[in-house]
Amino acid sequence: MSEDDARIRAGYSERDATLSRLGDAFASGYLDQDEFEARSSQASTARFRDDLVGLTRDLPHQLAVPEEGTQVPTARVRMGEVEAPRHENVVAIFGGANREADWIASSTASMILLFGGAELDLRHCVWPADGRIGVTCFIAFGGAEIKVPEGVRVINHIVPLFGGAGTDGVRPSRTGPVLVLRGVALFGGIGVTGPDARDQHHGD
Repeated sequence: MSEDDARIRAGYSERDATLSRLGDAFASGYLDQDEFEARSSQASTARFRDDLVGLTRDLPHQLAVPEEGTQVPTARVRMGEVEAPRHENVVAIFGGANREADWIASSTASMILLFGGAELDLRHCVWPADGRIGVTCFIAFGGAEIKVPEGVRVINHIVPLFGGAGTDGVRPSRTGPVLVLRGVALFGGIGVTGPDARDQHHGD
């Protein structure tokens, strides 16, 4: 990267590419859970392209593919064969909302939480046929939890303003389904929990 290009701003495509590479590195064993989450958090809030460079500089240019028989995470989701709803609104104002059990997830969703909470359980739902779900959030003085199954990669673009956004126990596969989060958490938070989360009940 030239000096003239050093302070060019990063957009969604550059952040997505870095987050995808970090997910591949984590799934292949080059990063542990803490390193993956720390670097993913930095990538999701990076303002300039050169802020992203150091996050993958120490990773091999070509990630090794695990040998046959090696235990690696695999996607455990059901892909839909029928067209899912194009968009869904999840709204909770001084209350709660949830989506759980055997439901058909939309490819895009808006989550608006004002002094309220929401839970999206994606572990047993039917995913869109392309394996990608995008959620745009506006959270103010509220909280949300999204549960994902094994193999799902999380791309987190949430901007926390006196709030928080993070993942716990996510176990992505290199070619697994993708959950993309965008939006703002204002005096609130959103957390994505995977199969290795400390408080996850594996028997659910």
